[in-house]
Amino acid sequence: MTPPAYAEQVKQHLPNSRALVGRGQGHLQIFRGCTPKLLADFVDSLDAKGLDARCLDALRPQPIFVSPAGPPP
Repeated sequence: MTPPAYAEQVKQHLPNSRALVGRGQGHLQIFRGCTPKLLADFVDSLDAKGLDARCLDALRPQPIFVSPAGPPP
């Protein structure tokens, strides 16, 4: 997990890589939506280009924090 601009820089040096972007996401994206499944699928197959990442399009930005307890449910 890294900012998309950094991922694109690194991707230039890794011919079998793929940058997946969760638009409007920030820290801890790895726990949101279908991201855990995508990660597990990648670990099982080691095929980044074969991952069906269309599910990332359904992610919506997290609401801003209004208290130290985090965003509301």
